[in-house]
Amino acid sequence: MAHCCAAIYFMNLRGDIIIERRYRDDVERDMAENFRTQILNSKGESSSLQTPVRTLGSCTFMYLRHSDLYILMVTKNNANVMMAFKFMTSLVDLFRSYFEGALNENSVKRNFVLIYELLDETMDFGFPQLTEPAALKSFIMQKGVRSELDAAASTQQAKNATLTVTGAVSWRRQGIKYQNNEVFLDVVEDVNLLMSSTGAVLR
Repeated sequence: MAHCCAAIYFMNLRGDIIIERRYRDDVERDMAENFRTQILNSKGESSSLQTPVRTLGSCTFMYLRHSDLYILMVTKNNANVMMAFKFMTSLVDLFRSYFEGALNENSVKRNFVLIYELLDETMDFGFPQLTEPAALKSFIMQKGVRSELDAAASTQQAKNATLTVTGAVSWRRQGIKYQNNEVFLDVVEDVNLLMSSTGAVLR
């Protein structure tokens, strides 16, 4: 299975790194510097002709611009590009949900602790995990402040963490109960029939 990336960087429009998170050891920080010098600051190609996926040597750069930020994903292996861009757009939605406003350079600098925590939860060894805000907000509280629980409650929360993460969906809150539980099923049948011109069933 192709992974998504080896590292992710948040950069301003000048190409300065604001936040970085490496998930694998095969990439270094200087690769992001190469992105700045050879792609962002390149004068040989007009901005309308630049593509969001570039390969320099053995390194592939996938980047997305949002407001005054570049979100950059770097890999040296065969990565799933569509998964990478879906993950980046999901991160934008996730951060905007947590920040309750715009995602820009200032909001990233003000919330870098929360961002690092979310980056650790949303990707593992280059493979995207959970990016749904409703599920993440159940155990990563607003503004990076976890609720103060006593030891017993913390133990119970740890036991239920897996169930909460795998069972939470954005369109249904937990604890909803109905008096009448009903299940509706659609049954679809396919019938193959071979018939002669006289109407006789051949098979």
